[in-house]
Parts: sequence; C-alpha cells; structure tokens
Amino acid sequence: MNLNEKLAKLTTKESTTWMEEAEWRRKNRGWLSKSAHIALTVLGELRRRGMTQKELAERMGMSAQQVNKIVKGQENLTLEILDKLERVLNIQLLHDEKSLPLL
Repeated sequence: MNLNEKLAKLTTKESTTWMEEAEWRRKNRGWLSKSAHIALTVLGELRRRGMTQKELAERMGMSAQQVNKIVKGQENLTLEILDKLERVLNIQLLHDEKSLPLL
C-alpha cells in the first residue's frame, strides 16, 4: 500500500466516524434534548439543596457513576430512574400534557 492509499484510508475512517456520530445525534435529538433539560433541572436542584451527586446516588440506590451519566444529559432515562429522581428530590420532571389530543 502506497502513502496515498494509507492517507485515504485514514481520512475515510475519520470522516465516516464523524458523519455517523452526527447522524446519530440528528436521529436522537428529541430525547437528547429532553435528557439535557432534565440534567440541568437535577443539577440545579442539587445545587439548591447543597447535595452532592454521591449523596443523590446513595438515596436513589444506584452508583455515583450512573448519576454522573444522568447529569451529563446524554443518558436515555427510563421511567424508573425518572420516578426515583422525582421522589428523592421531590420535584416534577415529567409533565402531564392532558391538553394534547390522543392519536
């Protein structure tokens, strides 16, 4: 393999990875946006209470690493985790949108 072929191979791999990541973000932007909003709400509540992520993890019965992923805003949260966050922090993260028509 000559130098040009090696460079083309390296460049193509990086381009594909970047494009794949951009496409993934585009396809998942809905829940990523919601996750980021929830993360900011949780971080604000922790700051208001003077509570650490480690304390939140202990109260939720999960690892500090998992809580760290949640507050980064890029975690696809389950209803179970959302419920735990709401109960432990005594806040509302999910809103009932009764005004929306049923499909």
